[in-house]
Amino acid sequence: MKPSPQVAVVVVSYNTRDVLLSCLASVIESTQVREVEIVVVDNASTDGSLEAVRQTYPQVITIANPTNLGFGVACNQAIPTTTAPLILLLNSDATITTQSFQALQIAINENERCGAAGCRIVDSAGTETTSTRNFLTALNQAAEQSGVLGWINFKHLHRTQRPTLDSNSQDCSVDWIDGACLMVRRVALDEVGLFDEEFFMYSEDEDLCFRLRAHGWTICYTATGTATHHGGASTSQNKFEMLRQFYRSQMQFLSKHRGRCSVFVYGIALKTVLWLKSRLLRNGNRRAVAREQLRALRDAESVWLRSLV
Repeated sequence: MKPSPQVAVVVVSYNTRDVLLSCLASVIESTQVREVEIVVVDNASTDGSLEAVRQTYPQVITIANPTNLGFGVACNQAIPTTTAPLILLLNSDATITTQSFQALQIAINENERCGAAGCRIVDSAGTETTSTRNFLTALNQAAEQSGVLGWINFKHLHRTQRPTLDSNSQDCSVDWIDGACLMVRRVALDEVGLFDEEFFMYSEDEDLCFRLRAHGWTICYTATGTATHHGGASTSQNKFEMLRQFYRSQMQFLSKHRGRCSVFVYGIALKTVLWLKSRLLRNGNRRAVAREQLRALRDAESVWLRSLV
């Protein structure tokens, strides 16, 4: 009898053909001696992504959407088609290794109440990037973006959360971990629900971890495995729109979990920081970036306010 799969790998793609194929190659290479299910959900790509996957990896289950439904909806389509007790959510522009795959399984299996586990993330140059963060509050996004927190050791003003590793090189006290490479326990999802489909892109992973933590599950980080996240393969196709979506999703998260008043405080604080940076920074490119961020924030705020009417 063929053994049951222990891990389902879910990949969502939107016009990321080349990196998607590299992602799947890494998954198959890293899991070749294990029983896994692999599902790719394509959000109406026009670059031949779906055709390439079907031709190169016929063993992969594919779901084709007629329009771009967003990350959370696509994951929610894929997860019910699988049966494995563990689900690895992997961005199409990310790659894993055998070591990182094993590390995630060990972290989640050795901690009975671990609802989700993530590992070290490095960029294309091999530089470690931030993947563990504190939950969003009305002030911590603005406080961290101001760039003046180096001397302030107060968790509630920081978004970045530095892992405190135990003897197993794990930290199961983090608030949330980036969904670029996140292994989730199915029974935990059965308890708290799948992704909130109101989040089109961004913050859906933070929202899921928030709900897991609220139900008594832990979020575990392991430093014994490393995944590579090239970043921006989908979002760079329309940078301003993605930036606006980023702020819109943060407002949505705050409204859902902190109340509407927190959104107004968030907007005032972050607009103040970006306005100051757009005028006071010496570097012209950084001033331009701050102006673009401020414009996207104002647009996102307008959309959010209209949704209240």
